[in-house]
Amino acid sequence: VYGARAAYIGGAVGTATVLAGQMFNIPISGTMAHSWVMFYRDEFEAFKHYAENYPDATVLLVDTYDVVKSGIPNAIRCAKEVLEPMGKRLKGIRLDSGDLAYLSKKVRKMLDDAGLTDCKIVVSNSLDEWTIMSILEQGGCIDSFGVGERLITAKSDPVFGAVYKIAAVEENGVFQPRIKISENVEKITNPGLKKVYRIYDENKKAIADLIAGADEVVDLSKPYRYVDPVKPWKNRYFENCTAVELQQLVVKNGKRVMDRVSIDEIKKYVQDQLTDNIWEEEQRFENPHNHYLDMSPAYYDMKMSLLHKLTD
Repeated sequence: VYGARAAYIGGAVGTATVLAGQMFNIPISGTMAHSWVMFYRDEFEAFKHYAENYPDATVLLVDTYDVVKSGIPNAIRCAKEVLEPMGKRLKGIRLDSGDLAYLSKKVRKMLDDAGLTDCKIVVSNSLDEWTIMSILEQGGCIDSFGVGERLITAKSDPVFGAVYKIAAVEENGVFQPRIKISENVEKITNPGLKKVYRIYDENKKAIADLIAGADEVVDLSKPYRYVDPVKPWKNRYFENCTAVELQQLVVKNGKRVMDRVSIDEIKKYVQDQLTDNIWEEEQRFENPHNHYLDMSPAYYDMKMSLLHKLTD
């Protein structure tokens, strides 16, 4: 259920999980199951009864037996003999097996030849972003993708390798920074209380994030020198940029201080941050450009001071 919520926030247009729709106000969509088709004596009878029950949302699963020889012909017959006499149109068909790129092109022609040019083609079957990209590159005639198991289980990266580490300790009303050192550079923590800013260029595209101390003022009204922690010897500057603080206070003294936001507001925020507001080069599948995490000079110096203190 919560996976369906996350998928919707991440960009899915709806869910087939009815409980998730009820709990989180997510649009519900879905089609028939193979068991529906198999229950009836023949495929057309299954399609007919489904269309009679759901005349405004008839999406027929056409691969239970044979897509080209029976599935699509029976879907076309259902559209002509059942739906059109009711003044309805066949909303779509779904392919759940086989060569989806090839079959979708074959099916599109059959539907168009029958006058069903508005009938949508939906595909499913262990899809992920790579499979979808491949199908589209092959010219697949597809209107929507039903993505399930590989999204909901995060198949390509099922474990989020992150842990909470202590960053500061309050001593006499003052927070003192703490750092965890590791033989793996990427596991060395960023100490102390901090703020994180997203830096936007003159095109309003995010080019980097910046870590600064909690009490620092980041002024980008003039060229601002920052430190690339991977290449700290280089002098780098943000110019003609703006900074937006990412952290927001949600809970204070055990009480919520931020108003609740709707799931659609969350979805729009994610869309803005991960798609609309970053350069296309960071979104490509092959060798995406890095989104850099930089540090203010004062914060970088504080971190290095702690490292030297604990290792010298």
